[in-house]
Amino acid sequence: MKENIVAVCISGKQEAWSIPEIPFYCHTEGYRDFPHYPPVKTRERIRYLAERRNAAHKRALELHPNTEHFLSIDSYYLSYVHEIQHLLQEYSNYNAECVLGATNWFSDYSRIPLKLRYWDTWATPEMKDKRFDYYPKHEGLPEGWESVRGCGGFAVYPRWVWERRGYGMPEPFPDAGNEVNYLCQCPGISSYVSLNVRVLRETPKEIRDRSLINRLRTTLKVGTRLGVRRPLINRASEMHRLGPEPIREDILD
Repeated sequence: MKENIVAVCISGKQEAWSIPEIPFYCHTEGYRDFPHYPPVKTRERIRYLAERRNAAHKRALELHPNTEHFLSIDSYYLSYVHEIQHLLQEYSNYNAECVLGATNWFSDYSRIPLKLRYWDTWATPEMKDKRFDYYPKHEGLPEGWESVRGCGGFAVYPRWVWERRGYGMPEPFPDAGNEVNYLCQCPGISSYVSLNVRVLRETPKEIRDRSLINRLRTTLKVGTRLGVRRPLINRASEMHRLGPEPIREDILD
C-alpha cells in the first residue's frame, strides 16, 4: 500500500479541498493569466508552468517532509472527489512504481453530432483519436490502463520522480510536449493513464458558442468525401430546431 500522499495544486487563488485525509497545498505565488484555449505553445508559458509546479512541490515538502508520493492536480479537477479517490486506489494497488494519470475529456460542439473528445492531446498524443468508450486491455497492465508519454494535470507519482527530474522544458519543443512530459521522461519509471478514471473539462466558449453553419462546415470536411452531405444537412437542421443534444449521464459514470 502506497502511503503519505500529498496533493499539490497551482492556482491564482486558494482552492477548496474535500479530502481531509490527504494533505493539500495550493501554490498561488507568481500567478500569471494565460489563455486555456487554444493552448499557448510557447517556451515562455512552459517555463512559467514548470517553475510554479517546482516551487509548489518544494513548498509542499517543507510543510510535509514525510511525503512519499505527489498527487499533482490542477484546479479544474478538484471537485472530482470520487475520481481522485479512485485514481489513488488504482495507484496504490499497483505493485510497481509508475506515473498514473486520469483521462480528461470535453464536449466537442464543433461537429455534428456532439462528441466527447480527449482534452489534453498535447501532453498525451496517444489519446488523440480515441473514442470516449475506448477501453484498453494490455497484457501485463491493469484493465483500462494505457501507456503514454505524459499524464496531463491530474496525476500521481513517487516523490523521487520529482526530486530526480522535476518539471522542465522537453526537447524538441513543442513536438515533445510540455512540462508534464518532461517529468514523465524520468528514467526508470513508466507513465500510464487510466480509462477507469474519466473527468470532464468545461467546453471552451470558442467551441461551445460556434454557430450552426460553422459546425456544419467543420463536419462536411469529412462528410462530403463520404457521400453523406444531404443526411448531415438534414441532421443539422433537426439539431438546430431541437437544440443541442444532452450529454448522457450514464456514459459519464
